Amino acid sequence: MQYRELGKTGIKVSAIGFGAWAIGGPSEASGAPLGWGRTTDEDSLAAIRRARDLGVNFFDTADSYGFGRSESLLGIVLSRKRQDVIIGTKVGVVRTSSGELKKDFSKQHIYLAVDGSLKRLRTDYIDVYQIHNPTIDDLRREEIQDAMERLQDAGKIRFWGVSVFNPEDGLEVVRQSWGHVLQVLYNILNQAPAADLFPAAKEKGYGIIARVPLASGLLTGKFRNDTVFPADDIRQNFLTPRRLQEALPRVDEVKSIIGGTARTLIEGALRFVLANDAVATAIPGAKNIHQVETNVTAGDAWLPEEVVEKLRTRLSDYNFYQRHNIRI
Repeated sequence: MQYRELGKTGIKVSAIGFGAWAIGGPSEASGAPLGWGRTTDEDSLAAIRRARDLGVNFFDTADSYGFGRSESLLGIVLSRKRQDVIIGTKVGVVRTSSGELKKDFSKQHIYLAVDGSLKRLRTDYIDVYQIHNPTIDDLRREEIQDAMERLQDAGKIRFWGVSVFNPEDGLEVVRQSWGHVLQVLYNILNQAPAADLFPAAKEKGYGIIARVPLASGLLTGKFRNDTVFPADDIRQNFLTPRRLQEALPRVDEVKSIIGGTARTLIEGALRFVLANDAVATAIPGAKNIHQVETNVTAGDAWLPEEVVEKLRTRLSDYNFYQRHNIRI
């Protein structure tokens, strides 16, 4: 496993991290699914343990993933060797008592939410506390920055960052010097952040966390035009039959370009993300041991430079998620 500097934080994170949204299991709000289908706690706990044993030291979650379940499962395993792992979680996505989804970035909510996350994670500090997909108008309210600085002073968080929807928001975060870390959606089918955001963020010393590196499963190679997602899987919201029909030929093109230079499409897709030296860690999701082991193999070698360049040349203007305004 490779380890990389998370910007200027002084933290070293595994190149392959553990994205913990899926282990939150089924959840819903505002009448729509928010999880990635059924999971079992037994499989989830085993996956976390296996990731840790294979050298993964960065685990990324949010208080809204399973509305506490993901954090709780991580806490059971990671609290036993807390000094050996780096934990990132997020704040701001809230489900109301009537079941509606909303955002709350008020200072009062942040103070309340961080204590809930600390309790579930069974720790007294969070390494990277992230604002969960705010708008720029949200960030311009100075109470977010003030709240984060107070939490740092209190020792409840070490560093803070912002999870952004699109590169334009990320550029504004960098310009305003908000936080220390950026979480960005980046993969072979959505390369937009590499053009302007990554160079700017690297120059300013931001640590980059690349989320959705397997394009919500598109880059696993397991989907077909007639793939139907379960009712409790969030992908039914945005991987519609029409969009699958559009995207899958691009996936086939990716397979053709990678060819035999990686053992699996997953390995090649993750290595492409890590080929950008602005990226500190990629956080593919995993529900079980097999998925962890498949993901982790990407951290032991590089994709040939000519393959990376060909993927950039052929697919850099596609940007599936930006094209369809998919906000995850």
